[in-house]
Amino acid sequence: MFPASTTSTSKSYKRGKYVVSMSKPGKVFISIDMEGISGIVDWAEVDRNNSEYAFARKLMVGDLNAAVEGALAAGAKEIVVSDAHGGMRNMRPEDVHEAAYLVRGSPKPNSMMEGIDGGFDAALYVGYHSMKGTEKGIMCHTISGSAVDGVYINGRETGEFGLNSALAGFYGVPSVFLAGDYAATKEAEAFVPGITTAAVKWAVGRYSAKCLHPKESGRLITAKVKEALSKPYPEPRRVEEPVEVKLRFTSSTMCDIVSLIPSFKRVDGRTMKGEYDNYQTAINALRAGIYLGGASERR
Repeated sequence: MFPASTTSTSKSYKRGKYVVSMSKPGKVFISIDMEGISGIVDWAEVDRNNSEYAFARKLMVGDLNAAVEGALAAGAKEIVVSDAHGGMRNMRPEDVHEAAYLVRGSPKPNSMMEGIDGGFDAALYVGYHSMKGTEKGIMCHTISGSAVDGVYINGRETGEFGLNSALAGFYGVPSVFLAGDYAATKEAEAFVPGITTAAVKWAVGRYSAKCLHPKESGRLITAKVKEALSKPYPEPRRVEEPVEVKLRFTSSTMCDIVSLIPSFKRVDGRTMKGEYDNYQTAINALRAGIYLGGASERR
């Protein structure tokens, strides 16, 4: 997909629950969302049709460029960034750090993780938020706040970080860093013990928070990314196969439509379930169900 400008040269070995890097990272993947960016607290700020979006996208690219600087300081030779919010064309390409490739636009086959493959040494997550229903989680939701009430993978409720880190793990890539609100950092640590995190805001409620100044959050992200890439990595997060996906919608109408997908079976009025041979197939089915169900509701 990308020019073969560099290849991964790092070697590793297992030590307990860690995969220990023996050299500096060659290729680094960054998935960047928007709700967990420093200073952002309301849907109006992440909506491209709202006047407040202009300032929020500047904050977004600021956090991203801080992460890129940290990766470069740790020795990264190639950095691929996937714009992972909404229509996935939030950052102006000319504002993105020139050392990074930018994957933008939607739909993308792997959505928030487009570009990930087994050639990467590490995956980073910037601007992430917690799953729907999280206490004191800024704008907490799972993929689509209007359509999804909850996602369960092999019986465990899983938000966007859990879903995406498992896709990285499917390709053998460890998830080593996450920046976002405090609730998101705690969620990441529960899914990937040993991950390095940077909290840039602390919720007062779902739409209010105590926030670091953007310059301070940038300094923190740079330092923590460098730290994460310079120490032993957590093991890649892998989901046991076959994979059971349970998708709970906000409306029974959505289940009426998603019931037409052969791999899904209806559990109750608002819940669908499917079982898949591997995680990539499971995540593809999950996204298809959400896209189809989310487009079906009539009010």
